[in-house]
Amino acid sequence: MPSSGIQSARYSRQTRFAGLGQTGQERLAKARVAIVGLGATGSTIAHGLLRAGIGYLRLIDRDWVETHNLPRQSFYTEADAEQLQPKVVAAKAHAQQINSACAIDALVLDLHAGTIDQALAGVDLVLDGTDSLETRLLINEWCVREQVPWIYSGVLGGHGMTANFRPQQACWRCIFATSPEPGSMPTCETAGVVGPVVGVIGNLAATEALKLLSGQGQANPDLFMLDLWAWQFEHVPMPAPRPDCPVCGLRHFDLLDHASEPTISLCGRNAIQIRPQQPTTIGLARLAQHLYQADLRVVQTDYLLRFAADSLQATVFPDGRVIVSGTDDPAVARGFYNRWINH
Repeated sequence: MPSSGIQSARYSRQTRFAGLGQTGQERLAKARVAIVGLGATGSTIAHGLLRAGIGYLRLIDRDWVETHNLPRQSFYTEADAEQLQPKVVAAKAHAQQINSACAIDALVLDLHAGTIDQALAGVDLVLDGTDSLETRLLINEWCVREQVPWIYSGVLGGHGMTANFRPQQACWRCIFATSPEPGSMPTCETAGVVGPVVGVIGNLAATEALKLLSGQGQANPDLFMLDLWAWQFEHVPMPAPRPDCPVCGLRHFDLLDHASEPTISLCGRNAIQIRPQQPTTIGLARLAQHLYQADLRVVQTDYLLRFAADSLQATVFPDGRVIVSGTDDPAVARGFYNRWINH
C-alpha cells in the first residue's frame, strides 16, 4: 500500500484545484461506489474514479469481453477478449494496476430483484453503466427505497444523456413517466455507437460523482443531452418530484417486489438469457465432461463454459445463468437448455 506521503503527491494536482481541495480528496478516499454495467460508459466512469482516488469500487456486470467491445470499452484488451474474461474480472485486474490503493470487488452478476439488495448494500452512490432499461428502472426503485443517490448515463449512436438522481428530488419515473416495451427501442447492438461519445458522457458522469462524493461543488441539476456528431448540446431542467409518481410519490416498487422473468431476450443480440428460478450452482467441470461425451467442443475458463450444438451457442455461468446465442425465440432457447444443460 503506498504511503500517505506518496498518496498526497499523487493527488497534488487535484487538491490544488480549489473546487476540490484536500478536504474533498479525503472524502473521495472514504467513498464507496457501485458501478452497474462495465461496458462502454461503465468502464469510462470506473477509469475516471480510479484515477481520481475513490477508496472503494464495486463492479457489477453479467457479460464477458468480446472483440466488438474494444473500440469503445476503454478498460479492455485483445487478450481479455481472447480469454473470454468476464468484464468485471478483466476490469479489476487492470484497475489494480492503475490504483492499487482502491479496494475493488468484482461481481460477475446479473442484477435483478433477487440479487440487488446484496449487490448494492453499503454504497454511497450507484452509477448506471447498463444498456438495459429494466435494470435501470430497478436501480431507480432500489435507490429511491434506500435513499441512495444514483447517476444515469446512456449513449446511442452519436447521442448521449446523463442526469443525477438524489433522495427527495425527482426520480427517473418522474421524468420518464411511461416506459417503452422491452425490445421496442434501438440499442447499441442495433443502432451502433461512436466511441468518443461514450468518453464524453462517462467522464461527465464521473465528474458529477466526484462532486457528490466529495461534497464540493454544485452538482448538475438538469438532464444533460448531447448529439456530439452534430455538435448539439441541451439542458432540460429537472421537474419537482411528482406526487403521483408510482415510485417516489406512491412508493410502489413493482420490480423490487416481484421476481423477474427467468427467460429474457437480450435486445439486439439474437440471444436469450435463462436464469434459474431458484438459487443454484452449476458444476462447470461436470457439465464439460457430459458435453465431451457427446463429442461437443467445449471452451472452459474459471468463470464460464461455452459450447455449440444444434446451430446454437451457449455460455454457462457457475450461478446457473445461461445465455443461448443464435435465437431470439425463448421456446427454442429453453428446449436447447433442457436438452444439454438441465439434464
